[in-house]
Amino acid sequence: MATLASGRASAGMGLKTPLNLVATGWGLTSALVGLFILCFALSFAWPAGGGSHAWVRLFASQPDSLTRMFVEGVLGCAAAAWVAAALFVPVYNRLAER
Repeated sequence: MATLASGRASAGMGLKTPLNLVATGWGLTSALVGLFILCFALSFAWPAGGGSHAWVRLFASQPDSLTRMFVEGVLGCAAAAWVAAALFVPVYNRLAER
């Protein structure tokens, strides 16, 4: 009979490998930029939808130029993702050591 083994630490054993800041930053960046691009495209396909417009306005503030709004939104998403990763990863690693 085969036994099941988990490589994850159980409660109270501490953290085996800490969360990687760069990997988390790139993961959050790809998620936020992907959501921004999806909502940017949906704002053209469904102009009356408020959710996609709200997400676009969260990261882009230049409604005059579509190109500038798109670039500003992508860069804003990337910046927000790296700030979130820089705040989250050290706190998570510190708390997971306990």
